[in-house]
Amino acid sequence: MTAYKLNKMASSIAKMQSILPKSLHPMAITYLFNNMVKLAGTAGIRIESLTQTNAKLSLANKRKIQNHIGGLHACSMALAAESATGILVGMNVRDSHLPLIKQMKVDFVRRCEGDIKCEASLSEEDYKRIHTEDKGEVWVSCKVEDESGKEPIKAHMLWAWVAKKRRSKL
Repeated sequence: MTAYKLNKMASSIAKMQSILPKSLHPMAITYLFNNMVKLAGTAGIRIESLTQTNAKLSLANKRKIQNHIGGLHACSMALAAESATGILVGMNVRDSHLPLIKQMKVDFVRRCEGDIKCEASLSEEDYKRIHTEDKGEVWVSCKVEDESGKEPIKAHMLWAWVAKKRRSKL
């Protein structure tokens, strides 16, 4: 896979990983992410592992994010999928650009049982496009499994990236 210059977010994570023991990486990345994305911190999202092309996270079934039947609320599951895909795009977009979510496609296929684990990945082609194209968009899928090993939701997020400074039309 082609290596590109790391953005500030990816550089911070790499620096932190070079200093801390491997056993503390998930806790430190979770802390960084949840301080940047306040709702993720409120919900209790935990980053389990993170690379340039793969993100794994978990969300515990706690009372404050449950629905009326004791399962994870639909919005909390969508938040977990959005977080997994967003952290991947966010750590690959150049510092001169902004990642923006354009669309969430979430199909609720069954009742959620217990905690969930989410995994999102970028293909090599999408990874390259994010690093080289001035603006664009990419669909990122996220596999979400509950404690039974089944998928309560099917999630796909459309992320875009645009330059922070717009060019004038004059």
